[in-house]
Amino acid sequence: MRNTLLIVLAVAGWIGANPAHAQGSAWLGEPGSGYLSTSFVHQSADDFYAGTTKMPTPQGEDLQQNTLWMRADYFLSDSVALDFRAGWAKSQFITGEGIPTTSDSFSGIVDADIGITWRLADEWAGNKPSIALRAGAIVAGDYEVGHINAIGDRGSGYELSLIVAKFLGPRIGLSAEVGRRERNNDIPASTFVNATGLWLVNEKLSVGVDYSLVDTEPSLDIGGVGFTPAKFPQVQEEWQSAGGRMYYDIGDNLTMSLFYMKKFTGRNTPLSAAYGATFSYSFGEP
Repeated sequence: MRNTLLIVLAVAGWIGANPAHAQGSAWLGEPGSGYLSTSFVHQSADDFYAGTTKMPTPQGEDLQQNTLWMRADYFLSDSVALDFRAGWAKSQFITGEGIPTTSDSFSGIVDADIGITWRLADEWAGNKPSIALRAGAIVAGDYEVGHINAIGDRGSGYELSLIVAKFLGPRIGLSAEVGRRERNNDIPASTFVNATGLWLVNEKLSVGVDYSLVDTEPSLDIGGVGFTPAKFPQVQEEWQSAGGRMYYDIGDNLTMSLFYMKKFTGRNTPLSAAYGATFSYSFGEP
């Protein structure tokens, strides 16, 4: 059963690198078990997209954001799991001399989400892949918007996703998720995709590669017709990112993952890179 939990944690470790949204999993742990996780994520960018035009950040300063995430997962049954995520972040510009520009610094509680996953099919019980549906509620955080370095869009709403996962042999796993996100405050709806490839190297170590996409409905462009700074949350923000991670079972129910991701294309978004670490404590294992 420990390998099953290792799989779940390894997939969840990528969540720390995706501050925009949670990522679901069709691989569930044992009923009555769960885990608590803390992630630290550092993001930085010295370029951004205004519409689809790549530009340097204002005054050529480096845009940085640090986020501390807390996450809890609990497996109610063989087919139902609950998850909750909340955190705090600080965003600021850093000069070429490494000095923060405090006048452009913003911080606050980030958007939280609570979700439920219902697994429809379990690959270990037949030849089908594991298939799950996840529904999540998004609760807007407490921070200032209307700035290029705001820590989010501050919108409440919901997201629905379909997740399909399959192990190709005992150590190679693939997972894909596609979903839809709707929020209030005139934030445009978006479609998101997450894909993961996982290699269980041994009982302690696993490594993964990841891809994410966010595709937003047509709306405003930064600097375009009808745009004002107050409408930053309403712009058509889109991006694709790729990255990798390493997961290690420390022992005594403690686990660690290190991750890196980078956006390689986008629209109305910083061209950022992110790295960080996740530490998890599992409980209720048989």
